[in-house]
Amino acid sequence: MPLWINGHGPYNFVIDTGAGATIISSRVATQAAVAVIRNRSNKIAGLSGALSTNTAAEVRPQNLAIGDPNNFLPSNGTVLMADILPSDIDGLLDPTEGYWPLGYVIDFPGRELSSFDPALNSLQDRSEPEGGAIVPWVRDSNSRRPYVVLDDGQTALLDTGSEFGLALSDNPSVDSRRSSNRAVRDLGGGTISARRVAPMTVAIGSLSLQRVPTDVISGAERGAPVLLGRAALRPFRISFDPISRLIEIAPR
Repeated sequence: MPLWINGHGPYNFVIDTGAGATIISSRVATQAAVAVIRNRSNKIAGLSGALSTNTAAEVRPQNLAIGDPNNFLPSNGTVLMADILPSDIDGLLDPTEGYWPLGYVIDFPGRELSSFDPALNSLQDRSEPEGGAIVPWVRDSNSRRPYVVLDDGQTALLDTGSEFGLALSDNPSVDSRRSSNRAVRDLGGGTISARRVAPMTVAIGSLSLQRVPTDVISGAERGAPVLLGRAALRPFRISFDPISRLIEIAPR
């Protein structure tokens, strides 16, 4: 989506619920005159656990606007400057950080991102949508990234920045002998190996996702999450309520 930073733009940003922070390139930071916070830096790691070779400086934009230059986001959250993205991408926006404390809706079929006020329109006051579900928003100890609990008890990260459908760590119970490996680069600059296996059925609360494209991941760091990416989420309109800590997944 188009994003403006300190009135400069538009820049081409990816909406990435799995990022945990908003990331901008050094070129964009320079153009938009973004202030760098002294002595505040981070290392960015992906699924492989490999750390980016470049230190990501923490920066402080005066404002971020999405869709048009006057549609300001209520919060910047954590913003990092790092040159880890393809040349046609200017940055990643984590909507949980940018919209906080508002909720937001990612409508994949409608190709739309919108927000709502949980104080006025909470997910806990809604009935479950037909053919969908409202489930707890589970968080890890380090971020506000959106996880859900699957029917087998595993937690999965809803990651709109991932091209995968369902991505599982290497598991002997999954037959992937007939599949071929492909290398996938992660944000930290590391490489993981993905093997496409037979599509799987995934249940999230009362919602059953049928024939989800599934990959088995090798080379991920220990404790790497199960991912539900765009190939699984694309049919749905997904609402994230950070105050009630609920997520609604609804067919459009």
